[in-house]
Amino acid sequence: MLAIITGATKGIGRAIAIRLAKENIDIVAISSSKQNLRELQKVIQSTSKAICHIHQCDLTKPKARINLRKELSKYSEELTILVNNFGRYAVGSIEEITSSELLNNFDLNVRTAFEMSQIAAPIFKAKRAGYIFNILSVLAEKTRESAAAYTISKHAMNGLNKLLADELREFEVSVCGIYPGSVNTSSWDGLDIDRSKMIQPEDIAELIAQSLKLSKQLFLGRIDLNPLDKKI
Repeated sequence: MLAIITGATKGIGRAIAIRLAKENIDIVAISSSKQNLRELQKVIQSTSKAICHIHQCDLTKPKARINLRKELSKYSEELTILVNNFGRYAVGSIEEITSSELLNNFDLNVRTAFEMSQIAAPIFKAKRAGYIFNILSVLAEKTRESAAAYTISKHAMNGLNKLLADELREFEVSVCGIYPGSVNTSSWDGLDIDRSKMIQPEDIAELIAQSLKLSKQLFLGRIDLNPLDKKI
């Protein structure tokens, strides 16, 4: 088995990569930071028997994504799992953001996942097997006035997740949306908040790892997570 993970060197993506590697699932880690990729590779290959392939790519740049698609084609035979984790949080109300900021956030949070799914979907269809995990947010279904662009993009990502699930289900491919509340990631750096009460990235990684062990006849369409403390 082999998993492609975008945004693999920090937060949720990093936790998923390390956890799946412990299940002897080889990892294709994608990130813009070569240093962080090498550090992740070192951790995975020193704590598991899995192989960690690293690909430096700035997913914010269309040309870089085109080149990445070509590079990833060599994993077609082994590819079993796609984790669409890459994304960016953005602040600003409807009146405060510009059209270009909205489109930029849409590109980061939706277009990248769309293009990665275009790679995986035909492979999984042909195999009649595979898993796609889309890291969404509670804001994929709710709204936050102070994060307009992010809210809009996550609602669009929710639509992509549902479309993929509907299209691929008949080919025995599982598409699961992950809808977490506040997660302890670098997005909260500099803010005065008790991050120990948040969802931890390892929680999400564990749920994904365990879901892979469920019956093949079970369709797990979504996983909802929220901090126990409603104030977080």
